[in-house]
Formats: sequence, C-alpha cells, structure tokens
Amino acid sequence: MDTLNEKRPASDEEEEEESEEEEKKPAKRGRKPAAAKNVSDSGSEEDFEPAAKKGKKAPAKGKKAAGGGGRKPGTGYTKECKLSPELAAVMGQATMARHEVVKQMWKLVKEKNLYDPKNKQFAICNDELLPVFGVKRFRTFGMMKYLKNHFVD
Repeated sequence: MDTLNEKRPASDEEEEEESEEEEKKPAKRGRKPAAAKNVSDSGSEEDFEPAAKKGKKAPAKGKKAAGGGGRKPGTGYTKECKLSPELAAVMGQATMARHEVVKQMWKLVKEKNLYDPKNKQFAICNDELLPVFGVKRFRTFGMMKYLKNHFVD
C-alpha cells in the first residue's frame, strides 16, 4: 500500500483546524468605512473615548508646558555665524544665520536677474558675487556648497 499517493478522508478535527486557520487570516488592508472608525474590534462602543475627553500627556521634565517647540533659538542652521570678508561685503553684515544668507542670495539673484537665460536653474555671477562663489555660473539650488566655506565658526 502506497501512502504517498493515497488520499485519506479528513477527520473532523482536521477540518476544524483548517477552518480556524482560515478565520485567523488577517483582514485585507483598506480604508475603513467612516461609520466603523469609532467602533472597537469587540463591536461595542464602550472602549471608545472621544477626543475631547482624552487626557493630555504631561510635559517632559525640564520643559515648560506652554513653550513653543522646546528648542533653543540660534542653534544649528539658524545659528548666527561670522561671515568671511568677501561674503560680509555682499551681505552688508559681519554675522548672519546661514538660512538668512541663502535668503539674501536668492533675493539678489532675483532682483538683479542673474539667471542663465538658457537654463533658469543656473545663475551667472556678476563682479560682486564672483569672489564669493569662485565660479562664473552656479546651480542656484546648490549654492550652499559654495557658501559653506565663507561661514567662520
């Protein structure tokens, strides 16, 4: 008798196990209907707690509850940096934050219409900007690559 090729009838226990496995499969992912969002898995609405009644988290130690973002002003990209003499001459200030320098550069490029007529992604340096960038033509979105050497910490 060859046991591999013969099919034996499934017992009741095996059928129950197969049906349980089918029930345990995760549901398809998709959007829930708008009415079903507030109902829990058990079907009752007892577990549902409205957003208005939910308690707020306690603030972390050392931070004020009414404070803004908890960050100190003047850190990272917004930190005031000393500018090189070439960049200070263009900006008109000896110290500025890096994001302010980039804003001013964009403003200069737009006001003086320094865009490359063939490709507006690039700007063409005038005599004032040439000592800062060191190249005649630069990509405007990559200007920080040229400006980073002019920030003295």
